[in-house]
Amino acid sequence: MSIEIRGLSKSFGKKQVLQELDLTIETGQCYCLLGKNGVGKSTFLNCILDLMQPDAGTITLLGKDYKAQPLDIKQNLGALCEDNPLIEEFTGLEYLTFVSKLHRLSPAESEERISSLTNYFFSDPESLQKNIAGYSTGMKKKVGIAAAILHKPQILILDEPFTGLDPIAAQLLVKLIRSYSTQNRAVLISSHDLNYVEKVATHIGVLNDGQLMYNGSVQEFTMNGENLIDQALFQLLLPHHNTDTNLDWVLG
Repeated sequence: MSIEIRGLSKSFGKKQVLQELDLTIETGQCYCLLGKNGVGKSTFLNCILDLMQPDAGTITLLGKDYKAQPLDIKQNLGALCEDNPLIEEFTGLEYLTFVSKLHRLSPAESEERISSLTNYFFSDPESLQKNIAGYSTGMKKKVGIAAAILHKPQILILDEPFTGLDPIAAQLLVKLIRSYSTQNRAVLISSHDLNYVEKVATHIGVLNDGQLMYNGSVQEFTMNGENLIDQALFQLLLPHHNTDTNLDWVLG
């Protein structure tokens, strides 16, 4: 297995965001974490990434414990955080080269991988010669994605990866994620873009009130394709929603 979480809990003051969560993600899976805004999806990912300390519970990645082998884990972990922190004084190429050095890639590996990724995501690779500070949101997102997979990690964690991407870039990312979720790798995604989740997910988790309301295959979640993911999510989170609410005042 790639990710094993047991009894994960996290509170902020009196608000308990995560309550004794248990989750196992196997290699070969693309696990998509869904839920309403503010339910703790980013907190959950940040705990897995060791960016935030949980109050209780254990996190085991690739059979290793953070407390015992943090460097071994992080060498095989790639991440795109929601705020996508980049060094904006660098050009895109300088930043990716910097990341490759952090992961101790050889100059030849670095050049080959950066070239292939930039040619894949950018129609005009020369734009990466400019400082990141002048990039659009979508360009920054693509640089962040490239940096996350540059060292070919066994676990790839993406927080809202489709937000800010144009439809072409989003489809390219879908294609990449599908190819990346091989038998020896696992992908964990948090996203509100259910149209793209539909195209990549093998497994679904729905976080609500600090707990996983659903944790299983996408086939079971959609009743073997009878429902779309957005329909299944709505029915799960708002089963008694009143669709007869009078909104005539909006239309009048």
